Amino acid sequence: MRVFDAAGIRNVALVGHSGSGKTQLASALLFDAGAVNRFGKVDEGTTVTDYDDEAIARKHTLSASLAWFEWNKHKVNLIDTPGMGNFLADAQAPLRVSEAAVVVVDAVAGVQVSTEKVWSYADEAQLPRLIVLNRLDRERASLDRTLESMRAVLGRNCIPIQLPIGHEKDFKGVVDLVGLKAYTFATDGSGKMTEAPVPDAVAGDANAARDALIEMVAEADDALMEKFFEAGTLTQDELTAGLTRAFRAAKLFPVVCTSSLHNIGMQPLADAIVTYVASPVDRPFPGLDAAGNAATRTATDRAPLGLWIW
Repeated sequence: MRVFDAAGIRNVALVGHSGSGKTQLASALLFDAGAVNRFGKVDEGTTVTDYDDEAIARKHTLSASLAWFEWNKHKVNLIDTPGMGNFLADAQAPLRVSEAAVVVVDAVAGVQVSTEKVWSYADEAQLPRLIVLNRLDRERASLDRTLESMRAVLGRNCIPIQLPIGHEKDFKGVVDLVGLKAYTFATDGSGKMTEAPVPDAVAGDANAARDALIEMVAEADDALMEKFFEAGTLTQDELTAGLTRAFRAAKLFPVVCTSSLHNIGMQPLADAIVTYVASPVDRPFPGLDAAGNAATRTATDRAPLGLWIW
């Protein structure tokens, strides 16, 4: 097993309403990263993070569980959490040991009760949030309608960094709005990805959505706003760096598109996690000093051992 220093680690908690597909998402990520050799399914009781007999029988996560995978020379620690109201304490606790929350939202149902609750927990912790719009393969799934639901309940700074290619059962890939590239996926659940230029059918929508993204990134940074007013846009480097800063400061909440059941969109999601989520080095964690006063610590091997028990 490779040894990672703290700068190469990303700690994220998967949170959201019950049934939004968090456990299936974890399973797809682990499979595509090569951490496991079988694409586990919730309905078959073969996922990694739902290993308890009762959770398998209910097909619902009942307690937080940990898994990890390697991606682009980073280690990503995933904490899969329950979304049922009676078990949300196990969704709140892992947030204190995470550098970001990955909020999973059902593309049909939109924002639900537990979505709001876990969002408020992340707000209290001032935690960055990456939103995964999942289950886009389902009948009546809609980016536009769900995004409207998000902005009405969670705030206008929920901003897509991807657009779906195809609708409902024809959902087959995503357009990356930051790099303006298209990624399509095999329909056999293998997760095999193909990179291509943005299809003409969605190019107009992609360009308009990218312009909206650039404007939101500029709005979150005074220096970038000046450059935006001068040039009318941002360079690729300015967009990427500005989006990263705005995400880590919890000023913008990027939205990505997936179907965890059909293993679509996992590689771009993993890329987003390692690109935008801070490492423990970059995000000091709160605690108490020897006198019992509030203090923060940065992850380093040159300081006394510090542990969070959750």
